[in-house]
Amino acid sequence: MRDEFVELVSQLEEIKAKIDPVLLRLAEARRAHLKEPTVASRATLDTAQEQATELHIEYSRLVALLPAATGLPPEELELLVEESRSDRTGENRLLRQTLTTDEIVPTAEIDDYLADALERVKSILPSGWLEEQPEEVARIDALAGQDAYLSLTKGVRPESATHSLHRLRQAIYVSQDYLNNEPFYDQFAGALLVPALTRLALQGSNLKHVGGERDERLDHLWKGPSQQVDATLFELLTAAACAEMGRSVEFISATSEKSPDIRCHDPYPLVIECKRQDPISQYEAREEELMRQLFLSLRAASHKRGLHGTFHLELSVEASTLDPEDVVQRLISQRLVPDPSRKLAYPWGAVAFLPRLGRVPLPGSTRIYSPNMLEFLFGWNSDLPTWDGICCSIEAKGEPFIDEAREPIALLWRNDAENALKKRSWAPLNLFGKASFQIPPGEFGIIYVNYVEGARAKVANMRQAAFAEKLQAFEHSAKVRIPISLLVRLYPRPLDHGQPDLIESNVRYLSAEYGDAELFDLFPTTIYTHQSEPG
Repeated sequence: MRDEFVELVSQLEEIKAKIDPVLLRLAEARRAHLKEPTVASRATLDTAQEQATELHIEYSRLVALLPAATGLPPEELELLVEESRSDRTGENRLLRQTLTTDEIVPTAEIDDYLADALERVKSILPSGWLEEQPEEVARIDALAGQDAYLSLTKGVRPESATHSLHRLRQAIYVSQDYLNNEPFYDQFAGALLVPALTRLALQGSNLKHVGGERDERLDHLWKGPSQQVDATLFELLTAAACAEMGRSVEFISATSEKSPDIRCHDPYPLVIECKRQDPISQYEAREEELMRQLFLSLRAASHKRGLHGTFHLELSVEASTLDPEDVVQRLISQRLVPDPSRKLAYPWGAVAFLPRLGRVPLPGSTRIYSPNMLEFLFGWNSDLPTWDGICCSIEAKGEPFIDEAREPIALLWRNDAENALKKRSWAPLNLFGKASFQIPPGEFGIIYVNYVEGARAKVANMRQAAFAEKLQAFEHSAKVRIPISLLVRLYPRPLDHGQPDLIESNVRYLSAEYGDAELFDLFPTTIYTHQSEPG
């Protein structure tokens, strides 16, 4: 039985060696026919397609014989398969609750690389460009001012995500502030920007092997619009990761016509398209704005009555349908019930209140609004939030670090209305559709879609499930082939006293019709991090 198994494996290797050049000819034939359809080009395409189909059928036949050739009982064979998958792809990390600092082993310490990374990134800038906007603008000293407050939705501070600074300047200034222990370092922006900037610098040697308009793409980081910096950075890191894996790649010049970002010449000609989703959708931004306005009204009403502590708001309707005055009144009146921490239900949701003293000693000197402070005072877990958002304030008296919280008040909110969950867990499938239109007719293409995921586990898992479900029914032009695609999910958040931490967990998708799983071994499956290096 073992001899039979070895023989089958040998035959599979022989067929695999034949498939690669046939796929190369098929890609060239398809592209030639679509550009100039003739009888001759059609005949060449049909011949290549027939050869590829025959090899695929034979390959599948031999694969089907492998289980019996092993001589193992089905349950033992399945165990070996699962172990093999684990060795190949690592532990399943699809669920949001598995992507926390306790579950993921660190692969590097940013502090070891950041100083050098900053110098490398600055070296690509023209003299004087960085100083055109002052570095102080990148700091969050405004959060220590009178009547200041913090608002987060899905872990993102809107003011940090859409800053008045050019995005590249913001990345550099925030990284400098972190490196220099600046008291008013923007920990909310730094959670993503510091690791991303460091990764770009670490990939500098691999970027040198990327052809085409590489320098123009690098220049676009500072020449281009601020809102395109994150997308350009994603393209640069993807190309560098391809080069790191030995692929021969080059950037494709942007034209008036739709075109992909990267061309790869091996193992056969194909293109790569990168798409990135904004960190906060329009729906999430509107919901967050309604919640911060509600919080300001709640804070004013609480101050009149000398109330301090944490208010919980669980909605069963969309936020846009609320009567803010009624909600604030119910939240304030919660102080009068025998047990304010016990939820009371209303037609639009439920409320609870955890009272605090007006002055609360902290365990030690703490950065204002650091993860440690937010969790100690208000029960907000920055690593894995259980709420959609938080609005909160303390009286910091202009100080960046405090050892006592004065007048602490917070509103933690989440929305479990069916429509709200559906809109908040919207999957970035439209980006996949847009990416497919960038692939020229007759080409093979790989798609990388990137988004930041900071939502609570329920919403994040719903988004992943929705994407998988919709992608199964996704249709694209018959003139292109997309054998594999990747969903690049990023989980940036500050930890402890504000240290940046980034987890990357990517989802691989394989075409059932013409996918080749071995491409996952030839192309990067992580972009912002790397399993085999400190990064």
